[in-house]
Amino acid sequence: MVAGGFVVGGADISKIEAEIDAIRNAADMQSEFHWSDYRGGRRKEKAYKALIDLGFELTRGGNVRGAFHAIIAKFDGYDHRRGGGENRDTSVNRMYYQLCLHRLSRFYGHARQIHVRLDAGNDSEDIAKMRNEVCADAYKTSRNPMAKWKHECQPNCIRSIIAMNSKSSILIQMADVILGGIAAKRNEVEHTSAKGDLADYILEASGHSGWATDTHFNARLFTVWNHKTKER
Repeated sequence: MVAGGFVVGGADISKIEAEIDAIRNAADMQSEFHWSDYRGGRRKEKAYKALIDLGFELTRGGNVRGAFHAIIAKFDGYDHRRGGGENRDTSVNRMYYQLCLHRLSRFYGHARQIHVRLDAGNDSEDIAKMRNEVCADAYKTSRNPMAKWKHECQPNCIRSIIAMNSKSSILIQMADVILGGIAAKRNEVEHTSAKGDLADYILEASGHSGWATDTHFNARLFTVWNHKTKER
């Protein structure tokens, strides 16, 4: 399973959304951008590739406007039943927790007020109720001199965690496309459709060597984290 998304400054959200709208309008697309809906076709292929290019351009060059963070977990290593009544959706919520703690709080919590927006669904229902727990955990870690991952964050650095319909957020749609391509490659899915080519394009556009390889520990603008779990 792959979870993740983009980090952008509040002042840049509307500008980036306008750029994505321009990509959609140029292709005369009425539908949303979604990995699951992609079927190829000349105009959609061009639009989806432009969307992917924009996403990675945000994280590099002399005009950095954002960051991208992804966590990849081998679900065979998760005990989805831990705590009683848990399931795969609960495990995805735990992945979001790790991202909020070790990426968002760690990288931005010292100077930013963080607002998290997730695609609505059962796999984001729990984390949307856990803002206090994430903030407390992050602040506690920032005060622990023995912590492996140092968090220099302020109390309550995450101000909100809200699940919303992706129709209302083009940034969530952009993340969905890229994360879908990462998951396809990481799971070695052999697509006979246009999705296979798009997954290849996502990896190439990212500049990363392969999704099974983590980025450097001190990376900030583009991170890939293969989360290690104990095999059951």
